[in-house]
Amino acid sequence: MSGSLDDDPLARKVWARTLERIERHLGQTNAKRSYDELGQVSVGSTDLWLERDCKIAVSGPATFSLSVLLDGEFTSCLDGGSPLVVTAGSAVLFASAGLVSGTNALRGGQRLRLVDIRFSAALLEEAGSVPLSRFARELFVDRGVPESGTTFVAFPAQSRLMTVAAQMISCSFEDELARRLFLRAKALEALALTIALLSDCCCKRKCNVSASDEDKLSHARKLLHDRFEEGWTIPSLARTVGLGERKLKEGFRTIVGNSVHAYLKQVRLSAAASMLSEGRSVTDVALSVGFESLSHFSKAFREAHGINPGKFADRRRRSVTPLVR
Repeated sequence: MSGSLDDDPLARKVWARTLERIERHLGQTNAKRSYDELGQVSVGSTDLWLERDCKIAVSGPATFSLSVLLDGEFTSCLDGGSPLVVTAGSAVLFASAGLVSGTNALRGGQRLRLVDIRFSAALLEEAGSVPLSRFARELFVDRGVPESGTTFVAFPAQSRLMTVAAQMISCSFEDELARRLFLRAKALEALALTIALLSDCCCKRKCNVSASDEDKLSHARKLLHDRFEEGWTIPSLARTVGLGERKLKEGFRTIVGNSVHAYLKQVRLSAAASMLSEGRSVTDVALSVGFESLSHFSKAFREAHGINPGKFADRRRRSVTPLVR
């Protein structure tokens, strides 16, 4: 929730220490977790199976962070603010001008897979001092506390942003320099995509997307994420959420930033990476995520992750410990 890159070095690892506390609270010590200091950027990721409910109090100094939740759900609340419910497929933008504290509540019986990126004030200034916080407040419901100078919003993650997050969490470079360069490049790409997304959302406000249609489009995105293995088509998805096919296609691209088919493919390949990391066979994974052709799956996976699924599985098995179940 907080931790500044410009303050005491110990404050930079607030996020990482929070994850350690969650794991200790649950009695789990072998979750997949990483933390990288990359100059003016830090990147943390976790892949954790939550056996039971968990509530953790956190606090830290000024920060600017972008988080992407690939799997799971949690509720976060700043002291003095309203709860923010974050669901899979969402991005969270958080900014604070000073010390802030709050509570994270996590539901048991689910997998939590997320990437958290922290940017220094100096880097943001070099990027042109883009007023992301102000744009975010104008576009989405802000759960920050105005008197404390905080911004805290969640929004649907663009398909490309989800892909970047999945690539970061599955980074398998063994060479330290290669890993640092890759993660830093992806962190900056995530920031650029967020800027573009907020700009697109501003344009969306000028389009004729009603609040009711926006809710249905968000429901459609959630269905694709939660039930990705099903054989969704434009007609079947449109009927399920109660939208016309044209409204679904045009509105989905406006809200999510990609076509229905492209988003579903991204979700399936992200889930496939998780399944392969758990030791499941390539054939089993391909069928489980909705691919009928093994060759089609291998090609799509290679395009998304830069490596064949078989080699990806081998590397992950050598580099990480399986999740507690």
